[in-house]
Amino acid sequence: MAAEADTTDPQGRPSARWSDRHPTEAAAAYALAYLLLASGAGLLAAVLPSPAAKAVVVTAAWIATITISLLLVLSLCRIAMRPRTEVLWVFATTVVFCLARPIVFAFLGRLLGHPAAGKRVAEALSFLPAQELFGNIALIIWAAFLGKLVSRLIREGKLLLPIVLIAALADIITVYWGPVAHITENVPEVAQALSASAPVAPPPGVAAPILAAVGIGDFLFLAVFLAAIIRHAMEPARTTWATLALMLVAPFAFIFAPEGYGIPGLPFLAIAVLWANWRHLRFTLEEKRALAFAGVLVAALAASIWVLLHR
Repeated sequence: MAAEADTTDPQGRPSARWSDRHPTEAAAAYALAYLLLASGAGLLAAVLPSPAAKAVVVTAAWIATITISLLLVLSLCRIAMRPRTEVLWVFATTVVFCLARPIVFAFLGRLLGHPAAGKRVAEALSFLPAQELFGNIALIIWAAFLGKLVSRLIREGKLLLPIVLIAALADIITVYWGPVAHITENVPEVAQALSASAPVAPPPGVAAPILAAVGIGDFLFLAVFLAAIIRHAMEPARTTWATLALMLVAPFAFIFAPEGYGIPGLPFLAIAVLWANWRHLRFTLEEKRALAFAGVLVAALAASIWVLLHR
């Protein structure tokens, strides 16, 4: 898979952690752990008679698999590759994702005017007993490699500040008023295909403080930011754990979300990235003025979009 891995911490010292020194092996271990833990938790939740016990198992499984997912993305971002190799891995993981999530073919069939053919292909490829879990892993890995490739556009670490803020604002707009809202409402199977669902769904009537699904965009941008953070010797581990902490409290944001909508994940990710790497974000006075001017323009644009959408 890889060339030479990143084996130093942000201060340039050799890393003592096995997962940092052997990111390829760590990524494989995290992917296997995700599948085993999610499968085991699903079997356990199915046989427990108590709703309270089921809720505990579902919540614990969600916390554990979210943690493993973030560590998987971090390990994949630590694998040093040439740009051409990353392109090849993006292509390969795209193919694997489509095979693991055959519902994609059903959607493509509808899009191309051959819904019956697309449905037949999707049904033919739906044969694995834990296909949803394999689809989750395939989506996370695909998003991580794509994010690594996109991160090469970030030439300086301090550029993370404007990028994460704009990404967070764009995510809010798209989730509530843009294409994400349209897809969720009108083409739910696409939203399902492009999300990593909770590994164990709560049974009917059982409440559990978990996210039902995490979209591909959240994993993709996490990989973009982590790969850039690693490349520019910032704080990848701290960013990962800060992201986890905010993802654990994210379900409670549904209290404030409009009914029938999801919650945008990038604002939480933006807070984690900025908090963990703030000391690395240093700007000259001229750059600060330019950022302030750009911030005013972006805020004005966002306000204009909100007004147009609410007419």
